[in-house]
Amino acid sequence: MPGRRNPLLTFLFAALILLFTGGPVALALYGSLVPDRILLDPNRSVLSEGPSLESYRYIFTGELPASYRQASANRAMISDAARQVPHSLVNSSIIALSAMLLNMLLGAPAAFIYARHAFPGKKLSFMFLILSPLVPAIALVTPIYMMLEGLGLTGTRIGIILVHTAKALPFTVLILSVFFRKIPQELFEAAVLDHCSRLQAFLRVALPLALPSIGATGLFAFMLSYSEFMFSMVLSGDAATRPVSVVMAALARNTDVSWSLLNTAIFIAIVPTLVLVVLVWRFVVEGLLNGSVKG
Repeated sequence: MPGRRNPLLTFLFAALILLFTGGPVALALYGSLVPDRILLDPNRSVLSEGPSLESYRYIFTGELPASYRQASANRAMISDAARQVPHSLVNSSIIALSAMLLNMLLGAPAAFIYARHAFPGKKLSFMFLILSPLVPAIALVTPIYMMLEGLGLTGTRIGIILVHTAKALPFTVLILSVFFRKIPQELFEAAVLDHCSRLQAFLRVALPLALPSIGATGLFAFMLSYSEFMFSMVLSGDAATRPVSVVMAALARNTDVSWSLLNTAIFIAIVPTLVLVVLVWRFVVEGLLNGSVKG
C-alpha cells in the first residue's frame, strides 16, 4: 500500500540517531565511573570491581583519588583545571541563561515590529541584521575586544553575555518574524476594534500565540551561548569569570590527563543542557505541533 511505513526501517533509523546523539553521552558517563586502572587494563572489568566516584569527588572536593596518592603515581594526570569545572559551570549557566532571556526580551518585540509594521529603513536594517552572522567571527574578535575594553567589560560576565546575545539575536528575530507574519490579520483588526494599542496587541494577541516559538529560539540561544568558545576565551579573565567551554579546552590540552577525570568533566559540563532540554522540550515541541493558528 503506497505511503505505508515500515516499522523496522523506522526503528533502525531511530536507533541510528540515538546511537550518534546519545552514544557519546553514555560513553562519557561510563568513562567517568571507571577509574583509569580498570579502563586501561584489559584484564580488569568494572563489573568485578564496581564503578567509582573518585573523579567526581576530586572535582567537587579536591580529594585526590587513592591510586594517585601512591609514591610512584603519575600525578600529572590529575589536572588542576578539573577543579575549576564546578565554578565555571555556574558561570556558563548564568551567562547562557542571561543571553537566553535577553534574546527573548529583545528578539520577540523586534521580530513583531519587522513582521507587522512598516517604518523607514525596514528592509535595509532587516537585511543587515540577518546577514550579520555571515561575517567570520574571527574577524570580529579584535574590534569587539577593543570596544568592550573601552567600556571596562573585558574579564566580566556582562561582556560575554552581551556578545553571546548579539550572536543569537539575528536567528531569534528571523524565526519569530516568520511566525508573526503567519498570524491572521483578522486577529489584530479585532484587537484594534477593542481599542488595543500596538503594544497591547503584541502582549495580548501575538505573544501568547508565539510562546512555543519563543521558547524554541530561547533554547537555541542558550545552547549557542553555552557552547561558544572563541569569544569566551578572549573576553573571560581569571577563573572567577571563566566559562566551562574555556576550562574544558584547558583540561583537554593536557595530553597526560586522566581519562576518567576528563570524562567526568565532560559529563558534568553537559548536565545543564540535558536538564534544560528535559524541562522545556515537551512544552516547545507540543506547542510547535499544536500551536498552529486557525483562520
